[in-house]
Amino acid sequence: MLPHSLDEAVHALARGPAVLPVAGGTDLMPRVNAGLLRPRALVGLSGLAELRQWQYEGRRLLIGAGVTWARLAGPDLAALVPALATAARQVGTPQIRMMGTLGGNLVARTREADAVPVLAALEATVSVLSPGGVREFLCDAAPAARLLPGELITGVRLPVLHGPQEFLKARTAAGFHATLALVADPAARGVRCAVGGVRPGAERTPGAERWLADRVDFGTGRLVDPEAPAHFGALVAEELSPGEGSRSTRAYEARVVAALARRAAERAFAG
Repeated sequence: MLPHSLDEAVHALARGPAVLPVAGGTDLMPRVNAGLLRPRALVGLSGLAELRQWQYEGRRLLIGAGVTWARLAGPDLAALVPALATAARQVGTPQIRMMGTLGGNLVARTREADAVPVLAALEATVSVLSPGGVREFLCDAAPAARLLPGELITGVRLPVLHGPQEFLKARTAAGFHATLALVADPAARGVRCAVGGVRPGAERTPGAERWLADRVDFGTGRLVDPEAPAHFGALVAEELSPGEGSRSTRAYEARVVAALARRAAERAFAG
């Protein structure tokens, strides 16, 4: 089905859980082709122009769920949300980036939803629409788990922060995947960090954030303690919730996350 409006789309989705939305299809269609999903019908969203746009709303940005990775990586959005642009540039192949969308990544049933830690660090809100109306929720975990039956993600709202932002990714030959987003908010004299890939969704580390913020000179944008990045990395790894697997596996995860956090702090506050 190809709806001509958002209202038509959400009413189609309300017909049952086996009716699924599809835009770029880079996550959904491989699962359908592999027999992991058997939708009764697909609701195509690519023709809905309002999902493919972004705009200012006061001091915040509204980015439509249909905005592609390639668009997110473009110079205009990169100047406003550099961490999200960095994440977008590292997604798949050029063909995937041309087709894959922000909304599709948010509902992907995979830990490799690279937009999620960036949005969690930015304290973005996810906007969803259903026949019952509009609601929003904080992007602080796996957004797909927060969706109710028949709801459609229409976009995300996020602040424009005039401070450094970093996004880093690590992938090992053994299949381990970790991402980390670090953003600074000079106006609030704060730092926010979110780790993705290691656990479902994204996980904030507020204790490590406060510790690092106390060691940033927000006037110069530099760290007052040259040893702070290494200690910050250790704090981030310690603050993550306990994972599954052997002790050696958890120790390896901690080392990778600590290295990502250290590197992000070094890059963000190098001056």
